[in-house]
Amino acid sequence: MVIAPKTDHGMRALFKCKDGFELRGENTTLCQYGEWVGASATCIEVYCPFPGYVENGRVMLVGSMGIYDYRPYVKKITNNKQIMYECEKNFVLSSGPPGATCIGGHWSPSELPKCTPGQHPRIRSKREARLRRLRRRNKRALSGQNSQAMRKQMTKSDKDKDKNNAIDTKDGRRNQQTEEEDILMGAIGPTGKKGKNGKKKFGRKKSTPCEEIPDEPQIEIIIEKPGKDDNVTYSNGVVVKINCSEGYQSNLGTDEAAKCMRGRWKPVKPACVIPPCVVPLLSHGSYVLPSNASDVEIQHNETIHASCIEGFIIQGPPSLSCSFGQWTAPSLPECFPAPCSLPEISNGHYTSGYRAGLTIGNGSTVTFQCDNEYVPSTFAPIECFLGILLPRNPGCKRDPHLYVAGSDMVRRGEIGAIDDLSGLRGSCSPPSRVSGSLVYKNGVLLQDKEKNFPDGTEVTFNCVGSIMGESISWRIACVDGQWIGRSLSCEDIQNSIAAVAKDNTSCIFANNEPNVLGYLGDKQIREENVEFAADTVLMFRCIDIGKYQMTGSKTRKCVNGEWDGDKATCFGLNQENDYAFEKPPTILLRHQLGPIAQSNDGKLIVYPGTILHMECLWIRRFGTPKWNISHEYRKYPEGWTSDPGRDAQLEYRLSIFHATKDDSGTYTCITPTRHTHSIEVVVKAVHCPPLPSRWNLIYSSTDTRLNTEVNCSCEHGNSLIGAPQLLCLPSGNWSYPVPSCESIECPDLSNLSDPNLRAAILSRHVGGQVLFSCTQGFGLSGPSQATCLPTGEWAQPFPSCSGVQACSYPGTVINGKMSAVKFYYSIGEEVTFTCYPDKIMEGSPTIRCLKNAKWSSSVPLCLSSYSLRRNNTNLGAAPAG
Repeated sequence: MVIAPKTDHGMRALFKCKDGFELRGENTTLCQYGEWVGASATCIEVYCPFPGYVENGRVMLVGSMGIYDYRPYVKKITNNKQIMYECEKNFVLSSGPPGATCIGGHWSPSELPKCTPGQHPRIRSKREARLRRLRRRNKRALSGQNSQAMRKQMTKSDKDKDKNNAIDTKDGRRNQQTEEEDILMGAIGPTGKKGKNGKKKFGRKKSTPCEEIPDEPQIEIIIEKPGKDDNVTYSNGVVVKINCSEGYQSNLGTDEAAKCMRGRWKPVKPACVIPPCVVPLLSHGSYVLPSNASDVEIQHNETIHASCIEGFIIQGPPSLSCSFGQWTAPSLPECFPAPCSLPEISNGHYTSGYRAGLTIGNGSTVTFQCDNEYVPSTFAPIECFLGILLPRNPGCKRDPHLYVAGSDMVRRGEIGAIDDLSGLRGSCSPPSRVSGSLVYKNGVLLQDKEKNFPDGTEVTFNCVGSIMGESISWRIACVDGQWIGRSLSCEDIQNSIAAVAKDNTSCIFANNEPNVLGYLGDKQIREENVEFAADTVLMFRCIDIGKYQMTGSKTRKCVNGEWDGDKATCFGLNQENDYAFEKPPTILLRHQLGPIAQSNDGKLIVYPGTILHMECLWIRRFGTPKWNISHEYRKYPEGWTSDPGRDAQLEYRLSIFHATKDDSGTYTCITPTRHTHSIEVVVKAVHCPPLPSRWNLIYSSTDTRLNTEVNCSCEHGNSLIGAPQLLCLPSGNWSYPVPSCESIECPDLSNLSDPNLRAAILSRHVGGQVLFSCTQGFGLSGPSQATCLPTGEWAQPFPSCSGVQACSYPGTVINGKMSAVKFYYSIGEEVTFTCYPDKIMEGSPTIRCLKNAKWSSSVPLCLSSYSLRRNNTNLGAAPAG
């Protein structure tokens, strides 16, 4: 982003990159004489490197679909990605962090943890005490207390066998448990397998198989390697790949496999999922995405709506729906510059065949002429720029240089003279002097000694050193001994002009404050530097009243060339600052069963009956915030959110169910650190005016509620003049005037610059064509036709007609061929004719283009021998006798 509080000469602008990007180049630039000097800086995305290996452990990367084993070949780890440390079996984290976050190309915290062996304490028991307890239990069993337990008599061979089956414990002591103890206590016998030292080992519990992969139509399961248990399909160690049918994709990635390890699929359980759609780029426009969608991907069965910025109109489908990873529309929307409609010119008319009501394309220009005694408001051509005619409001005004009887004050006027009046009427005495002026008698500077002012003399007063640089003058005339005209004061005139000029001075608004939206009425100010007339009032709010807090004036007025009040600025709250304790809390706004909108003055407009959730963000383990309401209309439920997909450790919610007018008020969230953020809620049934019925205009909806979007289109291929999409604003007005459907036409070509060029217009509508030709004796140079473009202009360039420099096509030879076929042939060029093998030529085989643009002879004939003999016979026959 670029931070430039002021853009005057000598001011500096600061370059700043977003989180996860690094600035390359100078971080400042200097404004010199209206241009920024110095090379522009660039923001390069930075990635975190592999943090290193953990001894007796591993590093796990937290992804969008699970946790993956992080390997060094994974290079591009972007900002805010997280990793977790995990120790191997029989090891535990003894010191160090459990994970880290990628911040600005570095892992935080940077140190690696340590994994140490995890040992359980030995269970120590006195063997003698255990044996005594066992003997007492056996005695009770033999005495009849437990008829089901039978003591087994041990023979010598049994004792020897028991001795051989004695088990070594870890500390080297012998386990002297007898067979009778085994019977009563249920000891586990040996498996019969031998270890490396020849001793028998006890059996282990079999590994648990992994969860079954459902047999679905869209998935094909391929077992790359069977598991350890042949009787179980997904036993421990099995390696599985899957193929997905069209419209699905594997959650494992391309050519990746999953393995069953200790009853769990690694990295994830194989499945075929519906892929998302990638949001396409829209130059000069944007998309309205679903609330739960990311900026780059849209899930299956979701819809996005396209809209163009001011000055552009949409062509193509206004909405796109995602279906199995593909957009359902046959083409993508595009934003094209809006055309302009020509207004009526009072006391004048357009030239070149244009008339009021016609439409011209973006970048096209037209001129107009005024009637007698009128002059144009501008001498520059009228240009269409993004749907707006520049200069604005062209017209014809009365010529100010025409003399109007009775005027006694002239601005920027020439000092003229009135012809002397003849006759014998009386003269006038010298006129009174006016301070700060020069006096002229009939156009000549008046001398102090001048005493003679006969009838008809004109005296002109010119004020010296006008504040505004204007020539202020007035006249008086001598008529039959009396001065006719008003005598004024230069000082009073200059003060009044200065006051009027100062009161009418416009203001420049620099729209360079980030996260601040400025409005003139309902129109958002999008230009960087805009000039506004005196007394203009602008309104400001933050781009999101829940995520930003504004300081400065909400409204500012242009007074004497300056904006009153303080400049509005918006700063981010705790969500933008990693939930810092010293920042006010962010409030997220969610709604159901009705629309909400943020007004131009920073209020939240809620339609009656809507369910509104306001979620104050605060880390739960550091305390609980509380809500303060400006009224006591009713008790509102509040608490940590428990909705699916929401964060119960961060979002403390207050809900307004089925809002009514009495719910209007200020809702303030107060954190445990006493920082506050407020939302002013206004419950109001906002409706925009009904949409009028217009010729060939189609509306996607007739609803007029708050925040309703209406897409407009035309029938029968007519062009839409105006905005393609309307939005009902919180003010109760539509975001743009209702458009209309008109047919764009290209201008008439009756007055071409080339007098020898002729144009035959087939159609002036978009897609129509005009055919060009030249007068006799001239050759056409350039394209022979042009097409009417959607901009309302004929395709360029037009052809031209050259002098007598070419011959036209001579004609076609029947039963033969010619050496060159062209529309025009240059002077001196020859064309040779040949006949087919069974034909005979009659005439000259070669003709030449002469200087008079005529051929030297006609095209020859190719005849059969029979036809040639018959022609010769007819020509040579004579009457007998």
